[in-house]
Amino acid sequence: MTQKEFEERTGITPTAEEFDYIHAVYMNTSMDKDAFCKEYKKHGESRITREVHVRVLNYKMKCDRQENVINELADFLIGKAHAHDDTDFRNQAVKLVGEMDVVKRTIELGLPLWDEDRKCILSMIDEQGK
Repeated sequence: MTQKEFEERTGITPTAEEFDYIHAVYMNTSMDKDAFCKEYKKHGESRITREVHVRVLNYKMKCDRQENVINELADFLIGKAHAHDDTDFRNQAVKLVGEMDVVKRTIELGLPLWDEDRKCILSMIDEQGK
């Protein structure tokens, strides 16, 4: 949603900084433009609502950063497992992101599969057949 669309729908003219905040909140909802603007007109300018939204956005950004770090660490561990021919690194990656994700990442990274990876794939194939 553009700032102009927001202004037309709400009759509110925010500063550029305020609209950046409003847009960030909008992008983190599943509402369409009209529903969001209607709700914002009702509640959006309250200080309490703004503080809650800021906390939610900060929490979401923190979670996203943590997820990125975990994903990078999992890829690093998978790479080290293959570089050092040591499944202990792989096992640590499994603890971080789960076995199916490790198998998927191993394939995406173009690395050879471990016996554990093959067993996981065969297990998934067996489950699909049932």
